[in-house]
Order: sequence, then C-alpha cells, then structure tokens
Amino acid sequence: MAGGVKHVVLVGATDGIGLALARSYLRAGWRVGLVGRSPERVATALSEIPVPAPGTPVADVPAADVPAADDTGSFGGEITTAVLDLTDRAAIVPALEDLLVRMGQMDLLIYTAGVMSHGPDDLPEMITVNVTSAMDVLEWAAAYFQDAGRGHVAAIGSVAGDRGRKGHAQYGAGKAALHTYLEGLRHRLHVHGVRVSTIKPGWVRTKMLGGVPAFPPTIQPDDAAERIRRALGRGSEEVYVPGWWRWIMLSLRLMPRALFKRIAPP
Repeated sequence: MAGGVKHVVLVGATDGIGLALARSYLRAGWRVGLVGRSPERVATALSEIPVPAPGTPVADVPAADVPAADDTGSFGGEITTAVLDLTDRAAIVPALEDLLVRMGQMDLLIYTAGVMSHGPDDLPEMITVNVTSAMDVLEWAAAYFQDAGRGHVAAIGSVAGDRGRKGHAQYGAGKAALHTYLEGLRHRLHVHGVRVSTIKPGWVRTKMLGGVPAFPPTIQPDDAAERIRRALGRGSEEVYVPGWWRWIMLSLRLMPRALFKRIAPP
C-alpha cells in the first residue's frame, strides 16, 4: 500500500449506509472510490461529504466543514468517483476498471447497493441489483484480490435473508442468495489470503425503511457505518448491525416451522 494509505471502493454509495461508509472511511484516512448510479446522485452525495470535489484531500477542507475526527484522529482520505448504473451489467467491469486506474489500487471493496421491490414491476430491477450485478461486481473484485494475494471483499446483505418471512419475501430471497454466494466466495478465496465478509444490518433509518415504525429499535446510517468499519477492520466474516441482531436471528432460525408461521414477525 503506497504510503500506508488504504483504498476502499464503495459500490452504490450515494445514500444510506453506503454514503455513511464513505464518510466513515474518509474520517479514518482512507482513499475512497464512490460509485453511484448517475452523475446527479454522485453530485448530491458529494454535497453531503466534507470534500469539495473528487480527488481533493479531506485535509484541505476548511476546518469548519469537517466533522469531529473519530478515534484515529485522521483526515487524510481522498475521494474518487465513478458513475455506474448497476442495471447495465455490461458496463460494470469497464467502469470499475477505469476507477481502479484512477485510484491506483484497492484494498477493500464493499458492495452497498440495494433495491427493495414494492411490486411485480420492480422485481427484475431488484434481482439484478441485489443479486446478479452484486455477483458481477464481487467476482471482479475477487479476481483482482486473488491475483494480488491479499485484500478484502464485503457486501451488505440483510437480516431479512436469514429466514423467509411473509413481509418482502422476494427481497429476503435475494439477500439469502447473496449470503450463500458470499459463503461460497469465502471458501474459494481464503486459500489466496483474501477475506470475505457478509454484513447483515437490521433496521437502519434509511429511505428504504420509509415510514416503518421504529420498532424493533432502529439506528442511524452513520452509527451503522462506524460499526461496520470497525468490524471489517477486525476481519469479521459475518457482521450483524447492531450485534444483538445475531441472537434474534438465531432464535428465528431455530424456531420450529409450525411456531414460526404463527408468531414470526412480518
């Protein structure tokens, strides 16, 4: 890693947890590659990050515009952007290759994109973004890291993928597919010195959650991002956010089917 600076690529990071992760890694001194669906979304995301333009060091931002430093005390990060519509699978590799050339290297890739279907017309886009394009991106990153003999791949799944429930069954099925794929990728890459992590947030207060009441308790995206960054830094392979979701989902997975059908949450 040149100069000790680490590089992270965040795919689908123009809002929600992805954008919060960009802020978190910048505060930690990383160079961030932010990938968004359109120039407009990327521009909006940049307006919510303390960096005035792509490639500008965070340290150059006026002090009044920079949030308090985290425990690293570092603002050495930079941001580079790329536009990629994940529904266009043919565009994925060229866009990521171009971003990599401009960044110089990559130490971590996190697939943060996600779509929740609200009807049958939305289902094809949801499956493409949540499953097939996710696999395309992660396979590209896996090949890069395997050749390098190091690196870390992660993707944001969901507690919804741990067991099928009546609410948003299609969304949960897509996340379950992503979880299973990541497990297989982990088995394939560990002999090459590459880590693979599955991130399983519970209810995070993003626009995807919409007007759902705040129960179970929700957390804010920036809180989720800090938890995720720290867990990935420890090398965790399965990250529940917050951590107590691990025990809730374990109890639901172990619940007998007859009982699950009667009392499981929506």
